[in-house]
Amino acid sequence: MNIPKHTDTLVVGSGTAGSIVAGRLASRLNQKVVLLEAGPDFGPFNNINWPPDLLNGTVIGETHDWGYTSSSVNGKHNHNLERAKAIGGCSSHNGCIAIWGSHLDYDTWESYGNNGWSSQEVLPFFAQANKTLRVRDFQESEVTPFHRMCVNVMENTGIPRSKNLNDLYENQGVNISPVNILNGKRFNAAFAYLDPVRENGYLTIIGNSLVNKINLNRNKAISVEAIINNEETLICADRIIVSAGSFESPCILMRSGVGNTRKLSKLGITPHLELLGVGSNLHDHPSLNIRFQGTNLLSKLMKEFRENGQLIFSEQSIAKVRSSNCKEGFDLHIYPITGTTENGNGSWDCAIYTANMVPLSRGSLEITSNDPLSKPIIDQGYLTDQEDQDIKILKEGLEISREISLQKEAIELIGYELPESSRIESIDDIRKNVLHYYHPVGTCKMGPELDSTSVVDNNGKVHGLDNLYVIDASIIPTVPRGNTNLPVAMVAERIVNNLC
Repeated sequence: MNIPKHTDTLVVGSGTAGSIVAGRLASRLNQKVVLLEAGPDFGPFNNINWPPDLLNGTVIGETHDWGYTSSSVNGKHNHNLERAKAIGGCSSHNGCIAIWGSHLDYDTWESYGNNGWSSQEVLPFFAQANKTLRVRDFQESEVTPFHRMCVNVMENTGIPRSKNLNDLYENQGVNISPVNILNGKRFNAAFAYLDPVRENGYLTIIGNSLVNKINLNRNKAISVEAIINNEETLICADRIIVSAGSFESPCILMRSGVGNTRKLSKLGITPHLELLGVGSNLHDHPSLNIRFQGTNLLSKLMKEFRENGQLIFSEQSIAKVRSSNCKEGFDLHIYPITGTTENGNGSWDCAIYTANMVPLSRGSLEITSNDPLSKPIIDQGYLTDQEDQDIKILKEGLEISREISLQKEAIELIGYELPESSRIESIDDIRKNVLHYYHPVGTCKMGPELDSTSVVDNNGKVHGLDNLYVIDASIIPTVPRGNTNLPVAMVAERIVNNLC
């Protein structure tokens, strides 16, 4: 491949945001765009090189992972923080749940001083992302017996049936989630946004290109240093956009001299710009699960469902629930998951997860050296808020999950809770077993320059630099009450619409 020495816009990272930014800019046919992806580029939708698990929309992908682990004192020690390292990023890994959140999320972003981010103003960009990612509803015939039961049981416990899970003004509801899955295949952001412009002559995609740092000169970003084909490569650009995700984007900024200058100096990195927010404000939706071994009746129903030619999706049903702590909107997700056991006898593992959708606790991310191959220290900071509000909400979600599981229709299919999860009851139990929900955000927070913890302005431009942007989940100031793929797509659609 002929690697350009200079380009108009260089985008680092081809996850959901990076694919959208690069694809939209390259479609304007008036500028050259180079897209660097640390993992492989498997090509367009129908390319035979795609690994089966990255295409299979019925389960979460497992290959081509960054290998991040958590250093948090809460949760299982060193539990994995899965992030995809391939074209399309986590949209090539995820469960394809296309949920937007609540109007409270985006109105809160605007209240922080981020003009243009109110719920009413972002709606058109959600609609555009939904359309381009081909988000759809499952047909009734596609809903598995397990998830049909889950919706019925949750409705019987008092959770109303949702008319539209993406109604930003709906406070509670349960239904089958919309998804970006076509004929069983995960329709990722690379397919949606890069495929249409791959051959137009304006976009260059370079896979297996690990970015080390961005070279800065006064208030300008002038070039990117990357390792491509095992060689150090320099690419200059008029504008540089970092879309490497909540874990990698702050690492790249830190290695470039942007962050806490005192800490960077100790690592031998020449400081360039003091932005204390880089790597801070890390948060996700803390979650828990209770587990079951499905009954013979479930095995029978699922076997019949599959023999009728239907695909079995591990995720489908989801509920937005309000705890007793919640005064407005909702603060919990309840989401059941099922899959075949590893013993191959046709039985099914089942779990009911609950997640706190409005966490107050905050964690942080720090690099340990200037080596781009070294892993950062990631502390999710789960359940560390002073009033223990996060754990109270999660504990109530656990109680709601157990109430659901004890309904007669549920017991008939999933049986009774397994001993290992039934022991999760006390606050200490919850602290030890808390999990992530695959939704890390916030490490390059969006906010006005007067906010000393913010990193970028309301259009993603890094404070103090004229042509360096961050556009991905890392700029989200507070995590929305939804699975983050569609909110991130909205963020990218909105900002790229304003870029000249």
